[in-house]
Amino acid sequence: MKIATISATEAKNRFGDVIRRAYRSQEHLVVERGGIPVVAIVPISDYEQFLTQGSGNETMSVGEELSNASAQNDAGNRLMAFLEEMHAQMPDVPEEEVQKDIEEAIAAVRAEKR
Repeated sequence: MKIATISATEAKNRFGDVIRRAYRSQEHLVVERGGIPVVAIVPISDYEQFLTQGSGNETMSVGEELSNASAQNDAGNRLMAFLEEMHAQMPDVPEEEVQKDIEEAIAAVRAEKR
């Protein structure tokens, strides 16, 4: 198996060539963005094999792990959208006032637990 690294820009500009390389040459292409590996393009036969083999975790298959990762990603996206919506609805409060409110809330909870 041959592994090559390409930039996200190259992958975008030459996508047809990139997928042909993966398919015809059975090559794995690691796509980097800003020098950081973010995705891999692999032949479908290798991907199918990856999904069917054991993950080393006896309690969860690779497919289940991918499904869980996808669900976690969706939950994270929903949380970020919610936080952005709440931020847009909140008045512009100075940082010092926010910090004071947080400290008061923590003190109240601690006093209640005593």
